[in-house]
Amino acid sequence: MRRSASALAALVALAALSGCGGNGKNDTGDSGQAPGPEALKAAKGPVTVTLWHGLGDTNAVALQKLVGRFNAQHRGKIEVKAVYQGQYPDVLAKYTAAIRDKSTPSLLLSYDISTGFLHDAGQTVPAQDLAEANPGTLSLDDIRPAARNYYSAQGKLMAVPFNTSMPMLYVNDDLLKKAGLPANTPLNTLDQVVAAAKTVHRKVPKAGGLVQPFDTWWIEQLTAAAGVPYCAPDNGRKGGAASSVKLTSPQQRKAIGAVSDLYTSGAGLDTGEDGSNAVTAFQQGKVAMMFNSSGAAGKVKEGADFPYRALPYPLSGPAATSGPVVGGAALWVNGPGHSAAEQAASWQVAAFLASPASQEEFSRATGYAPINKKVDALPGQRKTLAARPDLKAVIDQFNKTPATTAAAGCLTGAMPAVRADVLGPIQSAFAGKTPLDTALRNAESAANRDIDRYREQAGQ
Repeated sequence: MRRSASALAALVALAALSGCGGNGKNDTGDSGQAPGPEALKAAKGPVTVTLWHGLGDTNAVALQKLVGRFNAQHRGKIEVKAVYQGQYPDVLAKYTAAIRDKSTPSLLLSYDISTGFLHDAGQTVPAQDLAEANPGTLSLDDIRPAARNYYSAQGKLMAVPFNTSMPMLYVNDDLLKKAGLPANTPLNTLDQVVAAAKTVHRKVPKAGGLVQPFDTWWIEQLTAAAGVPYCAPDNGRKGGAASSVKLTSPQQRKAIGAVSDLYTSGAGLDTGEDGSNAVTAFQQGKVAMMFNSSGAAGKVKEGADFPYRALPYPLSGPAATSGPVVGGAALWVNGPGHSAAEQAASWQVAAFLASPASQEEFSRATGYAPINKKVDALPGQRKTLAARPDLKAVIDQFNKTPATTAAAGCLTGAMPAVRADVLGPIQSAFAGKTPLDTALRNAESAANRDIDRYREQAGQ
């Protein structure tokens, strides 16, 4: 189902590009066009900001609470109307339709892999320009470098990260002990994790060594942690747009091959694409280690009745250039079709949601990592991290991740289709049905066809 949703989102995005005002050209905007506070002062009556998002359940409640507080603070001047538009692929599909209908929302909260499309569509005002036009609202230096790196192109911040996550390694210390592994067993590198997983599988009856959700976000993570770009040139982050996907470099082959070998040898536990299934297997003590999002930390804590740790995602490349890629979503201020006052009001909302107080509250309610560095110094956050070493591990990893080309991830509007292209071949290889090298070449070819199609539609 995920593959279908991703592919649909990619196709809708392609269709929208041909009809949108951006015409697929990278639009990092003109700083002279970003409205400042004078636009709000000139407004007659309250300015309405429509915020589209894809957050459900607890996350939606936490967002609405912040929106309510903003509205109370700006009564009579700005009113935010937050509207749930379905899951992230649904949000992107509706947004692309809105581009054609010239009915985009004032503010859009959209997921990580829509970044390339939103960059190309030319419908939004760069966050960096809005920050410069509205001094005192949000210091971009306060945004964690890894998150700022992901949502930037050609060195300019395009959107304000809001809810961010990172991949983590969760470790069942009981199973490592039963396997005869000492408590201080190093798990900093992929080789060390693979060796420990094989040991547990070999020495502890019926125990798996490693589990991870079977989606291709993890192939992107293995690539970034190996210190190499997923796309060429330069992950689409410098100068030209991404023109191809690379899955067969020696560094990738080694890293992906190491995890694939765990699965084909039986040391890896296949629980499907849903990350919740992996959490359940980990909680039930069926597997010693788990790669999963930092967003799973709360759920792991709820059901694990054994000692466990959350550790940084292991690297296979040099620490100076390698690191995990952030996930989550960011806030995009829309330009065409929206008045200067509405754009300025939308920026006020984005700045509020990224503020230390808002980020601390949202993080505590949802488990997402706060993107504002100033949260770390707040007394409440320091108390929380002292009691929750798993959450502290997330923040530490966030702060240590280098803002490099590899860790920025691939920037292309074809990314939803690329993920769908890579998924099938990789799953087949991990199941032992297709030789890994064949699977990687097939995935690479399919992904490159979709990037070519996207670039043609986008006029790149």
